[in-house]
Amino acid sequence: MNKWMLALVATGAVGAAGGAAAYDGGPRGDYGRGYGSGAYVGLSLGQLRYDEAGLDTITPADGVLTIGVPLSSNLAIEGRIGAGFARADTNGYGVDLDSLYAGYLKGSLPLSPGFSLYGLGGIAGVDLKRDFGIGETHDTGFSYGLGVDFDLYGGTRLNLEWTRLPGGNDLGYDYHVDQASIGVAWRF
Repeated sequence: MNKWMLALVATGAVGAAGGAAAYDGGPRGDYGRGYGSGAYVGLSLGQLRYDEAGLDTITPADGVLTIGVPLSSNLAIEGRIGAGFARADTNGYGVDLDSLYAGYLKGSLPLSPGFSLYGLGGIAGVDLKRDFGIGETHDTGFSYGLGVDFDLYGGTRLNLEWTRLPGGNDLGYDYHVDQASIGVAWRF
């Protein structure tokens, strides 16, 4: 298992332990949720994983703001906007994330009080700046992902997520962009 995945798994284990410890044991709403069905806002920090044929993986850091509205207890619509923090270099090749934007339909599967799995799918756009090949790219297309939510005290939620973002072709070389992130969301 590579360092990237190991860090994601370790963070998930710590989040699960923290979520279980933070749950106050109070009454839950429908499907084990401890909060109402209001809108939510979240902030996540993550890392893109830029894979292009013939190059080592390049991993710039990013931050994403999420705004969501539930359609039912297990289904929500989310809008996201984000940007990169700094350029990442590997073997002399560098990538910056200029912007990230997405609209998703998110379906949740509660497994226990305070813990649920989710999947999401929708349309996303990624604007990258590279110092090789075609310098700037603006890729828009289908995006999907998987994640876990841990309910904390007072309508706060911790989440871990992996997302496949739109990729493309750089002078004949295909590239893929994934994102791994950890975030916090608050319900109104």
